[in-house]
Amino acid sequence: MKLSPFALLAGGVILLSACATEPVRVYGPGPEPTGAATSGPVSLEGKIAQCGHRGAEEATAFYPEGWQQRLGEVAQKSMANDELLGGPVTTEVVDRNAQPVEPPSPAYPAGPASRGVEAQCYGLFDVTTDGTPEEILTACSSPEFNAPTYQAVKGLRFAPKRVEGRAVRRMNVVYPVTYCLDGQGRR
Repeated sequence: MKLSPFALLAGGVILLSACATEPVRVYGPGPEPTGAATSGPVSLEGKIAQCGHRGAEEATAFYPEGWQQRLGEVAQKSMANDELLGGPVTTEVVDRNAQPVEPPSPAYPAGPASRGVEAQCYGLFDVTTDGTPEEILTACSSPEFNAPTYQAVKGLRFAPKRVEGRAVRRMNVVYPVTYCLDGQGRR
């Protein structure tokens, strides 16, 4: 049976939402004021709806090559019953609450902050039996945010997942990070 690219994308989106952890919101400094205050509509250029800007568009992440393939590999790995993966891995999402021991502190990139650009990002990774992320991929609505998102995900630590008293690997954890400007500095 051959699946269309649309069907694969829809399946990936469903899996993404099912595996996602609680989102992290990063607040950066607001753009510098430029001249006297004016009346009229406020420009939403560079702003995203995920940050609560009324009238702004939803950010769309650009997924790197291999993202959808990675999500599809869970089914293949589940058939293998690979002991290196910590026993059988099912395609059913059973671990919806993979939360880090301590939330990350991503750095808001200076260039986008000075231009008033916000972003929605996702990190896709596996968590080893000792709680460290590996095989990290990032997808962001603006490519300038990929590097700080990668560094933030790389620094995450999770409590090891245990099944029948054994530490097991977590597969394809999705960690959302939203970069927002609030004009008040970092929160």
